[in-house]
Amino acid sequence: MIQAASPWTTDDLKMLLQQEEWQAADQITFWLMLQASNRLSEGWLDIDAIATLPCPLLHELDYLWIEASQGQFGFSQQRDIYIQEAQYEAFQFSQQVGWILFQVKPVAFFKFYDFLNFSLSAPRGHLPALWYWKLNWATSWLTGGFGTGRGAGFGDTRMLDAMMLRLDRCSLI
Repeated sequence: MIQAASPWTTDDLKMLLQQEEWQAADQITFWLMLQASNRLSEGWLDIDAIATLPCPLLHELDYLWIEASQGQFGFSQQRDIYIQEAQYEAFQFSQQVGWILFQVKPVAFFKFYDFLNFSLSAPRGHLPALWYWKLNWATSWLTGGFGTGRGAGFGDTRMLDAMMLRLDRCSLI
């Protein structure tokens, strides 16, 4: 895992994306989001932090992911899937992008972060993902993640909805 005190930049992200180091790129993307929202010490994003992520940063991150993956990954891909294909349904979205381990309606259990597919063969919109996976211990435990983040836990529609709303609002800028 990328250390929180590291001085990562979007240039570092661009280099990793060009080298198709998808997991490391996802971690730096997350670090840049934490830095922009002043949540490095917390180490995870909450709904309020997501709502205030700077649009220029989200645009830049998205552009780098889209460019490096030939349109396979990126926030705009996730937003498009959420709106057009999943029709604002968080679990449908999660299933479509390959984040769900298994689903027994109405409950879905998420893959552990390390079990995500960090290659171009992953479903469209699969990455970036750490912004959704990294949770504080209590939230992880309450969602069934055993204090380990999102893995094996239930989905959090509020957090996914908050990110998609932020991406939607930023797309208008």
